[in-house]
Amino acid sequence: MYYFLPLKIKFMSTHEDENIKKLSDVFNELLHNEGLHDKIRKAKVISLWADIVGPHITKNTFNLRFDDNKLIVHVKSDALRHELMFMKTQIIHHIHQRIKEEFIEDILFY
Repeated sequence: MYYFLPLKIKFMSTHEDENIKKLSDVFNELLHNEGLHDKIRKAKVISLWADIVGPHITKNTFNLRFDDNKLIVHVKSDALRHELMFMKTQIIHHIHQRIKEEFIEDILFY
C-alpha cells in the first residue's frame, strides 16, 4: 500500500532567488572562512606529488611540507637535488595545472 503526501510548492519571487546560493559556493565560502581552504589545497599537492613527479623521484624524496606557500621537499641525494632545482619551474607548472589553482611561490629542495 502506498501513501502519498500532499506537496506544498511555493513559487519564489525573483527577490527571493537572489538570496539563493549554489551549495558549492556555500561550501567554498565556509572552507575559506574557517581557514581550511589553504590546508586542503596543500594536502592535495602533497597527495598528488607521486603522480606529478613519477615513481623515481617519489622514492627519493620525503618529508614534504609547506612553509607558507613554499613547498619544502627533502631529497636523498645531492645529484637529484640539483636535477630537481633545474626542473622546479616545470614541477610548479604541473602542480598548478593539476589542482587548477596557482599558489605555490617556490619549491625548496633540501
